[in-house]
Amino acid sequence: MIDYALAEYATSVQGNFLSALTIYFSIATAYVVAAFVAGSKLTRLQLVIVNIGFTIAAGIMGTLSVLLFRRFIELAQQNHETGAATPLVDFSMPISVLVAIVFLGCLVFM
Repeated sequence: MIDYALAEYATSVQGNFLSALTIYFSIATAYVVAAFVAGSKLTRLQLVIVNIGFTIAAGIMGTLSVLLFRRFIELAQQNHETGAATPLVDFSMPISVLVAIVFLGCLVFM
C-alpha cells in the first residue's frame, strides 16, 4: 500500500473510531438520564428490558470503539516514520478502561 492510501485509510478508521465513541457516550448519557428521570417509576420487567438494551448497545459500541482505535494505532505505526519528532502514543488501554468504567458506572447508577 502506498503511503497516501495508508494515510487515507488510517484517517478513515480514526473518523469511524470517533463516531463510535460519540455514539457510545450518547447511549450512556441517555441511559443515565432515563435512570434519573424514570428509574424509580419503572416496573421490574421494564428495568430488565432497559438494562438488557443498554448492555447490548453499549457493549457493541464500546467494543467497536476500542477495536477501531487499536486498528488506527496499527495503521498509524505502519505509516509512522522511525525518526519522527513526535512519538506515537498508544492510548488503547486507557480508552478500554474508560469505556469499562463508564459502562459499570451507568449500571450502578440505575
